[in-house]
Formats: sequence, C-alpha cells, structure tokens
Amino acid sequence: MDDFGLLRLMFRDLPIKYIYCILIGIVLGLFLGTRFYWYFLLWGETGNFNWERHFASPFTNQVWWGILVPLVFYAYSKFDWKTQKMWVILASILIALFHEITSYFVWGVFADLFGMEPFDWTQMSKIFKSVPTGFISQWIQYWVIWGLFFGLDYSKKYRDKEVELARIENQLSNAQLEALRLQLQPHFLFNTLNTISSLMEFNIKDSQKIVSKLGNLLRTVLDEDRPSTIPFRDELDFIKNYLDIEQVRFSDRLKITYEIDEKTLEARMPSLILQPLVENAIKHGFAKSSNDGEIKIYSKALNNNNLEIIISDDGIGVEMINGTIPKMGIGLKNVRDRLDLIYKKNYSMKIESSVGNGFSVRILLPFNWFPEQE
Repeated sequence: MDDFGLLRLMFRDLPIKYIYCILIGIVLGLFLGTRFYWYFLLWGETGNFNWERHFASPFTNQVWWGILVPLVFYAYSKFDWKTQKMWVILASILIALFHEITSYFVWGVFADLFGMEPFDWTQMSKIFKSVPTGFISQWIQYWVIWGLFFGLDYSKKYRDKEVELARIENQLSNAQLEALRLQLQPHFLFNTLNTISSLMEFNIKDSQKIVSKLGNLLRTVLDEDRPSTIPFRDELDFIKNYLDIEQVRFSDRLKITYEIDEKTLEARMPSLILQPLVENAIKHGFAKSSNDGEIKIYSKALNNNNLEIIISDDGIGVEMINGTIPKMGIGLKNVRDRLDLIYKKNYSMKIESSVGNGFSVRILLPFNWFPEQE
C-alpha cells in the first residue's frame, strides 16, 4: 500500500469524521478531568486540587486518543481478528504503549512551555516508571475504540446485506411481473382474434372496426416502455376500448354501466390489471348465455384512503366452494399474482359468485401507493 493509500485508509475511510474523533476526545477529557474536582469539592478539599496533575493529565490522555484514532482504525482494518489474532493483539499492545509514552511527552512539553513543571530527566524517569501501570488503562481504552469500529462495521455490513437482499428481491419481482405481463399478452390477443374471426362471416364492417380498435389496444399491450403502474384514468380508457370491441361482437345484447368516482381517476394501479376481470365477466358470465347481460365497472375513493374497484356482471355465475372458485382461470390468477408481488399484503381481492346470480370481483388498493417497478 502506498503512502497515499495508507493516509486515505487512516483518515478518509474512517467511519467517524476525524474532526468528530478529536471533539469526542476533548469532551471525554473535560468530563474525566473535572470529575476529580467534584470529588474534592464534595469533601471540602478544593484547596488540595491540582489542576496540572488532576485535570491536565486525564484531559491530555483522552484528547491524544482522539488524535490517534486513525492509527487504531488502521490496525483494525489491516488485521483480521478471525485469521490474524496474534497480529491484532500485538498491534493493540504496541499502539497502547505508544499512546502511553507519547501522551506523557505531550503533556511534559506542554507543562514546560507554560511553566507548570520542568520537563527534564527527572520527569522522564517518572514517565518510564509509570508506563507499566498506565499501559493497562491505555490497553483497555484501545479495545473500547476497537470495539466501536467493530460495531460500526458490523452494522454497516448488516445494512448493506439488507439493501442487497432488497435489490435482489426487487429484481425477482420485476422478472416475475414481466413474465406475467408476457403471459397476458398472447392470451388477450388470441381472444380478440377469435372475436374478429367470428364476426368476419356475417359483419365485415364491424370486423374492420374491431381490427382498428385492436391496433390501438396492441400499441398499449406491446409497449415495452409502458410503466408497470399507471393512473386509473388510462386503465379505464383501455378497458373502454376493449369493451367497445366486445359490444360490437354481441351487438345490442351487452350493456356496459360505468359508475366512476372522479376522485379515483388519478389513483395509480398496475397496468392491464382490470382487463382480465372484464374478460372473465364476459366469458363466464355472458358469452355462454343467450340472454342480454350487463357489466358494471364501479370505482370509489374510500375514507380510509383506499381505492375500491368492483367489476360485476349479472350472468350465469359459478358455484364457489369454501369461498373460492374450484378452477380459477389464467386471467384471475394473473391478477392475484401481480397484486401479491406489487402490494404484498397491502391490498384485498374478494370474489363473490353463485349459480344464476352473476360474478363480482372487489379490489381494494392503497390510494396513494406508487409501487413503480419499471
């Protein structure tokens, strides 16, 4: 590692800004330095309090640790505890000794400059005699700082892992949503082509209208840049075009009723989420009957900040077993799967039907939800 890389590791890569390390050292120094004064004050012996010895020494000790924090971080980053225990311990001993000796020299020079105590050979001999005792305290403080780095590093790795898992989950959800969208496209296309095929035999003019409308629909369905969530207004326009095709197919037998709350038009929802529900209402509720039929599309903004959408028909209905449909078609399954992927548990989809009483699908979505999966 070059000199620049070493300095970058020791200073720029610090998990705590270097200036904050020094400030923390100063605050701790002030706290530990003045605590002796409060003891003397409590005992009524403030006259025996020596600022040079009782305050300056612990203050210098803590500030010097704040200055040497990059050295501790370098040792923490350089040696791995799991594979280099001996080097980790050796580094802790050397840095603690370095701090213990140099802090005395820093204080000695400072005291000499300000006329507190002369820094001579007598003082130096006292320093070396006190090193063994002071070393234990410095070694403990070293491990406190080392433990702080370990905690911050562990926390960062945990957050990074959560972000990575969220990213992978998001990619998986996008892939699944794309697969569902691609699954829906040919299903929708084949059903519409069947409609055109059945009309070609007896009504070419209406068939041409359907082909024109189909072109508009396909531009929407096959648009690769189309966002996965769109305003309800756009989804409703798509549904209206689709139902125009179906009304041509069934002439005057099919009635469409829209009960749309204007407040819901800008609410966002998954693209092409309603078309399978409308198709299901036609296919299973109306197409197999010779009677007239009606499909209702209802939307409302609820007071609990939810968007309510109901697609219902008055067709033949189906028998439900334990509240579920025995054989759920690809359209309904597709809708439920996409809602599960996008909204997780923040939605509801309720199906109601019985033989002879039509079919109804009620969906509740968060009104202000913007789950963009582009």
